[in-house]
Amino acid sequence: MPDSYTDDEQQLLDLAYVYALDAVSEAERSDIAGRLGVAAPHTAQAFARIVGDTQETMAVLTAGDTLTPPAELRVRILQAIGIQGEQILDLETLASHKGSVLGVLPGQPQPSQKAFETALLVALSGLDPSRPVFVEAESRKIGNLHVPEALIARIRQGKCFTVEATTAARVAFLLEDYDYFLTLPDFVISRLDALRTLQSRETLNRWQQLVIANDWPTLVRELLEQHYDPLYQRSQDHNFSRLPDAAAFATDDLSPSGVTRLAAAIVQSRIAQTA
Repeated sequence: MPDSYTDDEQQLLDLAYVYALDAVSEAERSDIAGRLGVAAPHTAQAFARIVGDTQETMAVLTAGDTLTPPAELRVRILQAIGIQGEQILDLETLASHKGSVLGVLPGQPQPSQKAFETALLVALSGLDPSRPVFVEAESRKIGNLHVPEALIARIRQGKCFTVEATTAARVAFLLEDYDYFLTLPDFVISRLDALRTLQSRETLNRWQQLVIANDWPTLVRELLEQHYDPLYQRSQDHNFSRLPDAAAFATDDLSPSGVTRLAAAIVQSRIAQTA
């Protein structure tokens, strides 16, 4: 195998990653097939190897671990699991978005779809297919970005872990995690309006009044109980076939030290099951 490729060959090899993720259109797939048909044998073999390695890495997600909402908590637990030495795929950090209607990060625009997919491929290429990968129970879209369908399918086949935190702990966690919104009431009101197809006008008016009154704890609790919890539960029940067999981890402490202990318990559970 050569140490280097021509520019045209390297461009074709770069496409192998998105090809493996099924993140190409039918026209692009046809074009890639045509180019492979006339490519030098060593280039075609390298393309096949990249596709195989990438799909093998995705396949390990079927033995990976999926965490339930809220999205912000998933990310913190996921990152804490990574600190414990486990492999993680942090989709929301790659997407610069917290994965909810209030997930926009002020002053931090999302990358383009192409830049997101490139960052995703870099992250996947750094994973060891022989080890489990922890990943978020993500939807098809994170803000304005689309997660490749092949990756979503693998994630939804994965082994699940659920985190059962008390409402009081979740409210306290979210108030700290979204503290920057406490000084942006007009922005929060505008984001709440995006729920008008899912919530009644009376409910939205009440939530907007809670923002104006700076009653953030009540707003967060009602958003959890009346919007996010039912929405996420329906999604998880529908999309994650292994959810009924999920190991559950209960906590009333979502402080940084509490999240660290929770992550350690999840990791130890995984190790015990594979011992």
